[in-house]
Amino acid sequence: MLVTGKMTEIPRDLGDGLLLRRSRPADRENVAEFHANTLLDIGEEPPLERLYSWILDLMSGEHPTFAPDDFTVVEEVATGKIVSSMMLMSQTWTYDGISFPFGQPDIVSTDPAYRRRGLVRAQMEVIHAWSAERGELVQGITGIPWYYRQFGYEMALSLDGNRVAYRANVPALEEGKEEPYTFRPAATDDVPFIMAMYEQEAARSLVAAPRDEEFWRFDLFGRSDRSGAAKECRVIERQGQGGVPVGVLIHARRLWSHDLGARLFEVKPGEPLLGPTPSVMRYLDSVGDAYAKRDGGDFRGIRFDFGEEHPLYETIPERLPKISRPYAWFIRVPDLAAFVGRIAPALETRLAASPQSGYSGDVTISLYRDGIRLRIVAGRVAVERWKPERVEDGDAAFPDLTFLQILFGFRSLVDVQCAFPDCLVATDNARALLPVLFPKRASSVWSGG
Repeated sequence: MLVTGKMTEIPRDLGDGLLLRRSRPADRENVAEFHANTLLDIGEEPPLERLYSWILDLMSGEHPTFAPDDFTVVEEVATGKIVSSMMLMSQTWTYDGISFPFGQPDIVSTDPAYRRRGLVRAQMEVIHAWSAERGELVQGITGIPWYYRQFGYEMALSLDGNRVAYRANVPALEEGKEEPYTFRPAATDDVPFIMAMYEQEAARSLVAAPRDEEFWRFDLFGRSDRSGAAKECRVIERQGQGGVPVGVLIHARRLWSHDLGARLFEVKPGEPLLGPTPSVMRYLDSVGDAYAKRDGGDFRGIRFDFGEEHPLYETIPERLPKISRPYAWFIRVPDLAAFVGRIAPALETRLAASPQSGYSGDVTISLYRDGIRLRIVAGRVAVERWKPERVEDGDAAFPDLTFLQILFGFRSLVDVQCAFPDCLVATDNARALLPVLFPKRASSVWSGG
C-alpha cells in the first residue's frame, strides 16, 4: 500500500543511498535478525533469541492482530542491508470500559552506524499516518526515558509496577500436609474461563487491553516456545474437587534478573484469594528453582507483575517486602477533542456520582496553543475544539502535553500543579470539576503483542 503525502509517502528515498519502505513477508528472517542484534539493553549479548522468535511469530501471518507488512524498513539500496526498522501494532483498548482504537509503535532500533540521521523520525511519520488511516485515536509506546517525547508523546499511563516476594517469604507447607491446590497446564477448553479471569483483572484497571478468544488461543498455544512473549498458563484447582477450576495463574517461561515473573493471578468470585495464595507462592518458588537449575541462573524471588494495585498486595503485604513503583507508557493523542468526546460517557458517570451531579456550564481547558471546551448540560458532556487568544485564557491551563497525565489517571490535578508551576487552575468550576472528571486511577495494561 502506498502511503501518500510529502513526508509519509513510501517507498521514499531518504538520501545517502537509503530507502524507506514497508516490510514484506519475505523480510521476516532479516527483520528478526536485525532487531535481535541491534535492539539491546545495556549488558545484553546479541542475538536476543527471545526477540528473534517473537518477531518471527509476529510476521508469521498467524498473529491475530499483526500482519507481515506492519513493519517499516530502512535499507541500503546497494546492498539490501536493513539499517533501521520499527512496527505498528493495532489493537482495541478500553478507558473505564469504553473501547477506542489504539496503535502501538514498537520494536524500534537502528544500526549504531546510522543513528542520529533522523531515520526513526522519518519512520514515525509513516507509522503515525498508518495509525490515522486505521482510525486510531491514541498511540502508545514503551521505551527509554525522554526519547519519544520528541515525537509528540507524554509519559502519561502507568506501566509495570510490581511486588516481590523473596524465597524466604514463601510460606512452608506444614509437615505431613498435602498441598491443597493443584496447577495443571491450560487446555483449549479452558480459554473461556481464562478470558473471564482476565476480564475480572482488566475491570479493575482504568485503561485495559481486551483480548478475544482468537488472541488467547494464539497467545497460549500459537507462540514459539522461545519467544519472549510466551507465557505458561496454569489452571488452579482445589485438591479432590474433581477438576473444578477456581482460578488462573500465568507466569514467565524463564527467569528475568534473578526473578520469576507472574503476570496474572485471579480466582473466581466466591473463592477467597487467601485460599490458594500460599500454594501459588510455593508452586512459583518450585518453578523458579527448576528454571535456575535448567538455565544455570540464580533464582532469588517471585515478582508479581500486576501493576501498582492488586488484591494480592493487600492479602499478603508482609510477604511482599519489595515494592517497585510503575514506570510509564509514552502516550500520544493527536486529536484531544475527538478522544475526550469518545470517553464522554465515562466523564458523565463520574459526574453523576459526585457532589457536582446535575451541573451545567462550560469548562475550558487551555494547552496554551490550543485547547478543548467541555460543554456540560444537566450532567451530559459534549466536547469541542477551543483555542485561547491569550495565555491567561481558560478555566485551567496545562503546559505542553501534561493534561494527558490527568486524562489517563497517571497523576492527580494537584500532582501536576505541584510539578508544573504553569499548570494553572483559575476558576472555582475547574477546581471542583476537574478532579471529579479526571481522578487519579491505576492502570495495568497487558498489550497484545
